[in-house]
Amino acid sequence: MGQEKERELYERVKTMLVKDLRLKIAPEDIKNTDLIFDGGLGLDSIDALELVVAMEKRFKVRIPDATVGAKVLVSVDSIVRFIKEKQQKNG
Repeated sequence: MGQEKERELYERVKTMLVKDLRLKIAPEDIKNTDLIFDGGLGLDSIDALELVVAMEKRFKVRIPDATVGAKVLVSVDSIVRFIKEKQQKNG
């Protein structure tokens, strides 16, 4: 994936977080390494479910269980890595 496409993916993930979870911050104010839970963006378990649904809808990637979710839903970086990995596997 080229740098431009990767940058665009980061922007799309941040926009998804703000819009779908109704965060009161701008996408550009979210750092790639900010924690999504555990005091980072202040999300809770309801937000986690909404985030999983949003990722499936927007990026066509599925988080199959809580174990995978715990690894993926850590930061913008981890979400982007997961999406890239799934999209490369699916062609």
